[in-house]
Amino acid sequence: MKQKIRIWLRNFFGFSRTETNGFIILVILMAAILSIPFLSKKIYSFYEQPLQSQNEKIHLNSLLSELEKSIVIEKKIKEEKRFQTFDLNKSNSKHLINSGFPEYLAERIVKYREKVKPFESKEELLLIYGIDSVFFQKIYPYIKVSKLPKKPDTKLTAKWSEPEGNKEKKNTQKEINKVKLINFDINKVDSLQLQKVYGIGPAYSKRIIKYREYLGGFHSLQQLKEVYGLKKENIDSLEKYVFVGKNLNLRQLKVNHLNADSLVQHPYISYKEADLIVNYRKQHGEFKSVSDLLAIKVLDSNWVKQVNPYISFD
Repeated sequence: MKQKIRIWLRNFFGFSRTETNGFIILVILMAAILSIPFLSKKIYSFYEQPLQSQNEKIHLNSLLSELEKSIVIEKKIKEEKRFQTFDLNKSNSKHLINSGFPEYLAERIVKYREKVKPFESKEELLLIYGIDSVFFQKIYPYIKVSKLPKKPDTKLTAKWSEPEGNKEKKNTQKEINKVKLINFDINKVDSLQLQKVYGIGPAYSKRIIKYREYLGGFHSLQQLKEVYGLKKENIDSLEKYVFVGKNLNLRQLKVNHLNADSLVQHPYISYKEADLIVNYRKQHGEFKSVSDLLAIKVLDSNWVKQVNPYISFD
């Protein structure tokens, strides 16, 4: 039979004897390789589950049933011991935890009782953040609420028990302070006077004085908005008591003599604007009036108007 297959292969493909033998071996190897996955599945499925005898299976099932029973019993015991009777107005956090509360809820209950007021009813427990209606229904039978006397409000007591004479003295002192606070020139006022204005403390007063020196003096109360940190309510308070005097003595910059580094010392002048002023002066000569500044087309007219009070053309 083998000899007939070899002869047929040699005649059909024109193989030599050696080629015919090699072809047969190759076919056998290919068949073996292709059958490996099927064989491995059968072997794996055979060893996948360990062999068990009938006695072992019965013993294993009995162990599982006993384990399930013990778990159920343990759960019941835990449920029975989970909650204990407690008093909302007397139990400390440790007792509350032992009674079935998580630690964070126990601390919240104690804080509420100490910081806000004692509990007056069981339902008031629902005001504590983290206690929902389901949990409340479970612990409801274990709750007790002892009535405690409310703590008097010491602030109110002190307020109403204050002697009338002290009240009159305080009111008189307030009136004196109001009388002392008169209108003052924003360019002449010192830090202590500014602090008498409501809402102006040491920090704000120092900033106002410092910015006034940086500017060279205020020519308008609107410039108070430029002081760092001042809020609208602070400015409103200041505007009730401060004014800008008629005889202004603003520090002015001599644009015909100062270089760019000196000009930028003023808060309204940037390096770009200082360079434009100096370069224009070199090319066209000294400035004679504000109209010469407006001739520099790059400069904004609003900026020229803003900086004009602080410029001298001498």
